[in-house]
Amino acid sequence: MDFIGYDFDKTVYQGDSSTHFTLWCLSRYPKTWLRLPEMGWYSLLFALKLCPKTRFKSHLFSYLRHVPAIDQAVEAFWQEKSKRLKSWYLAKDHSRDVIVSASPEFLLEPICRQLQVFQLIGTRMDKTAGKIAGENCWGAEKVKRLKAWRPDCRLLEFYSDSRSDDPLAQLADQAFLVTGDQLQPW
Repeated sequence: MDFIGYDFDKTVYQGDSSTHFTLWCLSRYPKTWLRLPEMGWYSLLFALKLCPKTRFKSHLFSYLRHVPAIDQAVEAFWQEKSKRLKSWYLAKDHSRDVIVSASPEFLLEPICRQLQVFQLIGTRMDKTAGKIAGENCWGAEKVKRLKAWRPDCRLLEFYSDSRSDDPLAQLADQAFLVTGDQLQPW
């Protein structure tokens, strides 16, 4: 079976869903603020290139320890934020879509289920602690994860807002760079 591949954040969703979810949780669950010093410290280390992205994200998402009923929180988040999905994407059939994203799978699962996306591949994370299992699903790791899911996977098309997704774009028959709502050839 042939598939259509998509990045998620800033590609089919306006903005970064992980950032939006973090801010959403900070505004609703006061105990999440207890993690701000840790989040700030690891943000600085990452900015100075002293901390790898996977470790940084695990510390960034440490606030999840203070989010009660995480599944209900994610559902409530998408009830509010699904309006940020881009109209050009909503107009498409999603029965062959493969979303390959650096965002945590637990965060994207409800919206992908709602859209009836064929497959979601994202960063695997313990949603109660914020710890990443394996590597952050970014750059070349996206290709590894796609091939682990289906070694013979063929992407007819691929859409992303970021050149960091060039490894996936190179696998596709056609690739498109997404800027806002504009699509242009890779």
